[in-house]
Amino acid sequence: MYKIGVVGPEESIERILDVAKNFPDYLHFIPLVYRTAKETIEIMDKHFEEYDYFLFSGPIPYEIAKNEVSDHEKFFYVEAFETGFYQALLQIIALTNYRIDRLSIDILKNSNIVDISLDQVSVPIKKLIVKEFDPLIDYYELYEHHEELFRKNKIDAVLTCYPEVKKLLDKNNIPAAWISTTKLATQQAIEAIEQRTQISYFKRTQIGVCMIDIDTSIDKEQDETLSNDIQLTTLKMNESLLILSRDMNGSFFEIGDGTYMIISSRGEIIDNLNLLNETIQFLKNSWKRNIVAGIGFGDSSLKAELNARKAILKTESNRKEIVIIDNLGEIMDLPLEKTRVLSTISNNAELLRILKDRNISIQSFERVRDIVRLKKWNQFSSKDLALELNMSNRNAQHLLLSFKEAGIVKQVGEEKVSRRGRPRLLYQIKKSFL
Repeated sequence: MYKIGVVGPEESIERILDVAKNFPDYLHFIPLVYRTAKETIEIMDKHFEEYDYFLFSGPIPYEIAKNEVSDHEKFFYVEAFETGFYQALLQIIALTNYRIDRLSIDILKNSNIVDISLDQVSVPIKKLIVKEFDPLIDYYELYEHHEELFRKNKIDAVLTCYPEVKKLLDKNNIPAAWISTTKLATQQAIEAIEQRTQISYFKRTQIGVCMIDIDTSIDKEQDETLSNDIQLTTLKMNESLLILSRDMNGSFFEIGDGTYMIISSRGEIIDNLNLLNETIQFLKNSWKRNIVAGIGFGDSSLKAELNARKAILKTESNRKEIVIIDNLGEIMDLPLEKTRVLSTISNNAELLRILKDRNISIQSFERVRDIVRLKKWNQFSSKDLALELNMSNRNAQHLLLSFKEAGIVKQVGEEKVSRRGRPRLLYQIKKSFL
C-alpha cells in the first residue's frame, strides 16, 4: 500500500479522486484540501513524512512545495496543458456569445501556455491583458486586478487559474472561466506515480547482501580480557549481529576469520542502515576492534555477494565504515537520515553535570545506554549488563547503583531465579536519558 497525499483546492481534488478510482487499490489517495495555495506550506510541514508520494492539483501548489522542501522525489503534479486553456476559452465564448474582444488572463510566472495556445487557434481577441503571478500570491489580489479592469470597462471577460477567483467574479456578474487541468493530464500524472511505485517495489525486492568484516588480530597491548576470553568476545559479537540480521529479516552466516554475511532484500537493508551503523559503533567501542561493512545489491544472490565483497575492499580506499555498491556496480551515497551515528551527550549540560557530580565516566554511561538501545531492553539486571559489557557482576552492580543514585536508572521490579537464591533487581533507564 502506497499513501499518496492529494494537495489542492476541493474542486480539483474531487476531479483527481474521480480519475484515481480507475487505478489499482494499492495506490491509496488521501485528500489534503486547502482553501488558499499558501496553505501548501503548512501541509508539507505537517504531513511530509506521513506519505510516500504527493500529487499536486497543478503547478501552483507544486512550485510552493518545491520551494519549501528540498527532497522533490516524492512530488508529482497535474500539468497544465493547452487543452485546459482551450476548454476555458470555449466556455467564455459560449458565455459571452463571442463578445470577447478584450480578455484578461492570469497565469503563473514563466508559463508560456497562453502564447502557445493562442497560436493554435483563431480567436478574434483585439486586446489581451496577461497578469503573471507568483505562486504565493493572495488570490484576492488577482480578483481585485480583474474586477478593476472590468469596472473601468477595459475588458469583456476573464480567464483565471484560481477557482476561488472565478467564484468571486461570478458573484459580481463578471464573465469568467477557470483554466483547469484536464482528465487526461490527471491520468498521466497518476500513471507516473504508478510507474514510480513499481520501480520502487522492484528495487526494494532486489537481493541484498551485507558483509561485515571484524579485525580478529589481537594486540598484546590491548585489554587483557580480549586475549583471555576470545570465545566470549566472539559469542557476544555473534549475538549482536544475529539481532541485526533478525531486524533486517535476513539469513545470517559466519563465513570465518571474522567475516559475516547477512542475506536479505535491498529495502530491508536500506531501512536498517541506522541499526547497522549503531551495531558497528557499539561493537567497536565495546570490544576495541576495527569493523567495516560492505553492502551489495544485485538481481541474483551471486551478483549481490560479489558487489558486497567489492564494497568491503572499497571501505579502506574510501575511508568509510560502510560502503554500498548497487546492482550496476556503482558506489551509492549513504542516505544521511539512515546512517546517523549514536548520539553524543556533549551538548547536554545537565547530564554532564550529573555524571561529573557522581564521578561517572561519560564512556561508562554511553556503553550502558548504547547496549540498552541496541538490545531494545525495557528492563534489565546487573547480570544482563555484566554479560554484555564483559565485566564481573559485582562491577555491574556497583555501576547500576551509581546510576540509580544519579537518577539515570530506576528500579522497576525483581526477577526470581530460584527458590533459594536472592531475586535479581530489574532496572530501567529513564526515557530522558536514552
